[in-house]
Amino acid sequence: MSKSITQDMAYRQSLMKYAEKYGVSRASRKYNKGRSYIYFWKKRWNGTPESLACQSRRPHSHPNQHTEAELKLIRDMRRRNPRIGMVELWHRLRQRGYTRRPESLFRVMRRLGLFPLEEKKPVYSPKPYQQMTYPGQRVQVDVKVVPRRCIADPELRLYQYTAIDEFTRLRFLAAYPEQSTYSSADFLKKLLDNLE
Repeated sequence: MSKSITQDMAYRQSLMKYAEKYGVSRASRKYNKGRSYIYFWKKRWNGTPESLACQSRRPHSHPNQHTEAELKLIRDMRRRNPRIGMVELWHRLRQRGYTRRPESLFRVMRRLGLFPLEEKKPVYSPKPYQQMTYPGQRVQVDVKVVPRRCIADPELRLYQYTAIDEFTRLRFLAAYPEQSTYSSADFLKKLLDNLE
């Protein structure tokens, strides 16, 4: 028995003893529990801590469970048609007298382990970084909107174009009032002129 379960049982036992000695109302106020909670456990309590353990909530009977004939039909159909989808399988079972809903079929198939195991995805391993060997071999270009709080004129709107050479880590900046093909082409011309 786990530690938390034994602590719960000990707590309920002290509650029951207090309720026997001083009454349910006083125990309810002291332990901050409802009277119905105390009466519930009082009905079960026979003086031993084991009687205060939580009991299984599993139903005693399940009249609507799948019959053996239905389970055999599902297994046989799945064995003969391993690749068809759930709805198609359910439809074919319905043609053979199966009366349950697709949700019930899904639960039973999952319980019986009739779904194919998912293929394990390969572990991602990043490619090693290719080190540049000469200036201008690879240049990263980026465009960002300049925040309005960084511009003195509240009406002005600027776009910052940035180019970074991966070998030398040198940076080239330019600002334009609009982000357009003209601005991009002009930035690239200036960048190439600067590299030469």
